[in-house]
Amino acid sequence: MRFEKSIEINASQQRVWDVLSDLEAWPQRIETVDTVELLTPAPITTGSRLRLKQPKLPEGTWEITAWDAPSYFEWRSKSSGVTNVAGHRVEALDDGRARLTLELDMRGLLIPIIGLFYRDLTNRYVTLEAEGMKRAAESA
Repeated sequence: MRFEKSIEINASQQRVWDVLSDLEAWPQRIETVDTVELLTPAPITTGSRLRLKQPKLPEGTWEITAWDAPSYFEWRSKSSGVTNVAGHRVEALDDGRARLTLELDMRGLLIPIIGLFYRDLTNRYVTLEAEGMKRAAESA
């Protein structure tokens, strides 16, 4: 099951990346994240591990699988037969603006069942996360 949300932001690619890649500040920036805890020493890069807690969802451990500043990072979480892969892309646009695209791919045998319960919530969270990053990046 795949989810995707793109949003244009009135801020530079670098500014959007700076906001997006400050993962430990996510709880202050987006309402869909309660806590983010770095489990490996900073700086964050490929192989870094983080603990993420979101409302209405089980706590998960995420591993960074791609880190290409200032344009893309991806992380992965595995739990109970389900693998979540989330991509975060920042593209430069004209006039010093940027486009943020958030993607979530849920994989595994249980996804048809889990999807019945989490589809609406996941769509809502992806939208709220994009909007929260937009607000944070534009309020420099």
